[in-house]
Amino acid sequence: MRPTITVGLLLAGAAGCRAAAPAAPTLGADARRAIADTVQAVSERMLQTMAGRNPDSVLAFYGKRTAFIGDGAIGDWEAIVANVRPRYATYAKVACRWGPGFRVDVLGAEAAVVTATLGCDKTDTGGKVTREDLARTEVLAIEGGRWRIVAVHESAQPGPRKKLAASQ
Repeated sequence: MRPTITVGLLLAGAAGCRAAAPAAPTLGADARRAIADTVQAVSERMLQTMAGRNPDSVLAFYGKRTAFIGDGAIGDWEAIVANVRPRYATYAKVACRWGPGFRVDVLGAEAAVVTATLGCDKTDTGGKVTREDLARTEVLAIEGGRWRIVAVHESAQPGPRKKLAASQ
């Protein structure tokens, strides 16, 4: 058989397979709302867990190979994970909250995107408070039977990060 005929038959066969594949079921409004509510609850639980300052519990909200981009740079996930425990050891207090405009876009039964602003006050063991105001986008997907953050993009809001006095 000539190569052009073989390629043509392969393409025709592939087109036939695609046409026969069942379409993914679409989610109704109730299912989308339920997924959005679940993802929002997971996002709130993560902030509560951060307040507990247990790095392993915080890392449990992330996928095994989360993609991270922050302030215009692609993060080395393994290095980020390796730095979480020593960094959390410097915190005496962590208080984060989602800002107004928190939103969840459901992509499917097992994927959603959170877009929000995030404000965090982190007090170190010396009493110094650092305020971080971030714009954050998270992609969550079902991994290992749970909703986990599999991709993050965050950037500081314009202006310098504020250093607050310990008394504030």
